[in-house]
Amino acid sequence: MKGFALIRESGREILGMELRSAQRGSFFFSPFQGAPERFEVLQAWSGATARRVASEHLDLDGLPALGQTTSHTQSHYESLVEKARRACEEGALEKVVLSRCQTYTSHDLDPLETFDRLCAHYPGATVYLIQREGQTLWMGATPECLVSMEGQSLKTMSLAGTRVAGGSGAWGAKEREEQHLVTRDITHMLQVLGCKELTIEGPTVLNAGPVEHLCSLIHGQRNGSAPEEIAAALHPTPAVGGLPRAQAATFIRQREGYDRRFYSGYFGWSEDQRSAFYVNLRCLEWGHDGMLCYAGGGITSKSDPHQEWKETEQKLQTLERVIFG
Repeated sequence: MKGFALIRESGREILGMELRSAQRGSFFFSPFQGAPERFEVLQAWSGATARRVASEHLDLDGLPALGQTTSHTQSHYESLVEKARRACEEGALEKVVLSRCQTYTSHDLDPLETFDRLCAHYPGATVYLIQREGQTLWMGATPECLVSMEGQSLKTMSLAGTRVAGGSGAWGAKEREEQHLVTRDITHMLQVLGCKELTIEGPTVLNAGPVEHLCSLIHGQRNGSAPEEIAAALHPTPAVGGLPRAQAATFIRQREGYDRRFYSGYFGWSEDQRSAFYVNLRCLEWGHDGMLCYAGGGITSKSDPHQEWKETEQKLQTLERVIFG
């Protein structure tokens, strides 16, 4: 069995790709920490054909065990958030994203039917299913494009702040500050990469199914850097890591207490005419013994630990309702 990716970008036909591990492959699947895995695209299909071929390629019987369980209790997570909040208050960090995972030990679900439900509930998201040979299956509905390119034109986004869709009134100071920090950092990184003519639209509200986010769109022209180099340099953005980047990464590595694996990493492909990379969010990991759902939130000096727990609960419960019906 070779690997397979099934991807539905918003407003585009479903794309299916048969994958084989290759050192210089054009399809990328990156963990949160570490180098991306690369795959050669052996064959590609679109539309209904892609979904039909996916059903023939998926190997659920061969899935390994997850080897990981629920990462945090409520008290553990709130204590972790308070440590991060104090680090921000004292100036050691500006922001850090903390995450957790929830295990579901038994399920009787079909991955392709689950994929269809995600497509229906998240029409504005990029819905994806990725299985590598002999590895667990990953699936999700991400609202966040890491970077996309057509020719020399480049587009990315800064995404931060979450609330229930259709919320009324102004966003809070914590969410506005968080979104500003992410926008500033991504813009600076693109400048370091030599990108020109950068413009920023927003922030506006991005609807992501049952929730919504503050989002700014950033446009520009790349200047010599390959698409995969730009994606690798932007990752992890402050929307999934924090600021300053190095200090936030150290805090996560030392304090978060579990291995995120591919959660908040990225996936995508690079072609002559178009390249697209997406952050692996709103996701689940599927093994033969169950599944794990992942969620996180950005912590600043203005964060409230209990509210941050509630935000991750809301994200997990939203995903649960779509997955389990």
